[in-house]
Amino acid sequence: MKIALVSCSKSKQKYPCIASEMYSPSHLFSLSYAYAKKVADKVFILSAKYGLLEENDRISPYELTLKQFPYNRRVDWAQYVLKRLRSKCDIENGEFIILTGKDYYEAILPELKHYSLPLEHLSMGQRMSALERWLGNFPGQTSSFRNETHQSGTNFNCMELHRIFNAAKRYNTSEIDSIPFENGIYIVFEKGETYGTYDRIVRVGTHTSLNRLKKRLKDHFLRENKDGSIFRKNIGIAMLNKARDPYLPTWILNTSRPENVCLVDHDKQSDVESHVSTYLRQNFDFAVFRVDDKTQRLRFEEAIISALNHTPDFQASNSWLGNSSTETEIRDSGMWLKQGLDAEPISADELQFIKDQVEGISKTALLNIQRTQSKPSSVAYQKTGTPGIRSYIQNLLDQSRQRGECACVLVSGDIHRAMGLVNEMPSVCNAMYKLMRPGDIVLHATASGHSSTIKIEYHI
Repeated sequence: MKIALVSCSKSKQKYPCIASEMYSPSHLFSLSYAYAKKVADKVFILSAKYGLLEENDRISPYELTLKQFPYNRRVDWAQYVLKRLRSKCDIENGEFIILTGKDYYEAILPELKHYSLPLEHLSMGQRMSALERWLGNFPGQTSSFRNETHQSGTNFNCMELHRIFNAAKRYNTSEIDSIPFENGIYIVFEKGETYGTYDRIVRVGTHTSLNRLKKRLKDHFLRENKDGSIFRKNIGIAMLNKARDPYLPTWILNTSRPENVCLVDHDKQSDVESHVSTYLRQNFDFAVFRVDDKTQRLRFEEAIISALNHTPDFQASNSWLGNSSTETEIRDSGMWLKQGLDAEPISADELQFIKDQVEGISKTALLNIQRTQSKPSSVAYQKTGTPGIRSYIQNLLDQSRQRGECACVLVSGDIHRAMGLVNEMPSVCNAMYKLMRPGDIVLHATASGHSSTIKIEYHI
């Protein structure tokens, strides 16, 4: 008898439902489950919370992963799963097809006599690519999991993100204070890492507190305290693990906690921090783009991460330091991060927003536009284009917000004149519409939608 084990996913439905439906928002789970149904006589789902699930077991949403368990609890979890397996099938003679990550199977394998690991050593993108290929080989298989449009779409999004951010202004560790805004997202590149002809993105990050972009970057690149930067901590983990340094278990701890202070070798800790700083300074630079709203920042961060992680040919080089990490997510994703890997894929509108923001910032910098001026010179704006127009409008909205106003009413003709534009009214109107958010009101419009009298009230 062939028995497939499929692991749960972070992405879940938001309502109680059967197990096979609960994890369906995850593309990797959907592919793994579809493949399991093709090759196995029986399918079980491994859940961090529920242990062993049958396909039709009804469960509720939850937030729990095996990564949160200490080793002894993972062993207990595995024993519970094995106990349930023995009650439902013959584990002595059954042939197990394991479609899970290492965390889910490592404590179970010693008890299984016959098993295969078809996805072993594959990154997230490679797993999905392999599953799509295998599913396509089954007679009568529909194209839903072998959809070339989906494949080309993920590749396009990944390539487009690299094109956008490679063309953006780059900052190094000594230029953080020169970033012209306080809220946004940073995109990190590492020397020697490439994607096609572009420098490869190795980390995407943001901040939750207001006006903390520069401070967050300084946490990573300047302040030598790994307990204040998971980025620094993960680089140190990879360095120590690669060197087989016995200080690794201490470095992994949160050494700012009183119960761990006694374990710290302060000279060694300082030495590792110094090596991490040197590596960061010599190997990393980054681009940034502005996003003022916290919810939007968090969404764009995970959308970019997911787009990269779900692209099959987005891979680290063999010499990448992250390959020495003890963290599976870092090794598999090729990025210095563990969150957002399986988030909702980036949408076309989100990609366009990012493009407009980044290219608007780049053009603004190129033309030396003073964003704080309420009436920039006409010469500076004459050839700005749509991204620059959006940047100008956003600046007006930011000024209203800083003055404590609740709303800002803008008229297309006023913007066109203030910027000194020539025959750019459609671009102005389009930019105004694009910047609208729920609650904003069009006070006046025309049949064409592109006149000098378009008036919109933006709620700040």
